[in-house]
Amino acid sequence: MKIDARTLMLLGVMAVLCFFWFDSCQGKKIAEDQAVALSSYKDTAMVYKARNGEMISYNTALELSEKRFLALRDSIKKEFKNLKIKNVSSHTRVVTVYQLDTVTQRFTDTLPCADFRKQFNIDSLHYSLSGEITKRDITFSSILIPNNQSITVGTKKNGLFKKNEYIVALQNSNPYVNVTGIQSYTFTPDIKWYQRGWVKFTAGAVVGGLTYRAIKN
Repeated sequence: MKIDARTLMLLGVMAVLCFFWFDSCQGKKIAEDQAVALSSYKDTAMVYKARNGEMISYNTALELSEKRFLALRDSIKKEFKNLKIKNVSSHTRVVTVYQLDTVTQRFTDTLPCADFRKQFNIDSLHYSLSGEITKRDITFSSILIPNNQSITVGTKKNGLFKKNEYIVALQNSNPYVNVTGIQSYTFTPDIKWYQRGWVKFTAGAVVGGLTYRAIKN
């Protein structure tokens, strides 16, 4: 059966409209699913054993666009702006507590006083200490240092006349926690042969030529 040019054009328009309609519906469903996943996302740390026997802390990672993420988390949007980072590729929050139990340090010289035993407890915003002191030694029964750490990977704006940098930025909520070293690697997938520009151009030229021929005939 021979298809005339008008019918072919109508079929093409219908195909394009169906494609955009399907793409719009699919995008809406993805956005709704991501909103539900983000609202129920918890910072629960789970543990599994690596091959070398080391215990590894982990949580599921959410995959969503930066635009949708910032639309749902306004506080994070302010954080990115403060960091001067745009085009964020990943953002991680880690909640940690440094904990040390029962450390005893004997004094070089005994304190020149009668025997005594005094307990102490210091509960501050950024650390917590408890223990006991005598004329001969001091014992820390508990040392706790909480910290919330955020790791952001993206492009740092360096001003109008300076080149932007692709960086990893690390923030600690506890001022007593210092970063002494940091490295980050972003792995980009290899481009498949059919994703290369010349392949797309060739395919477009072939389809265009076939379409023109069909219309002309």
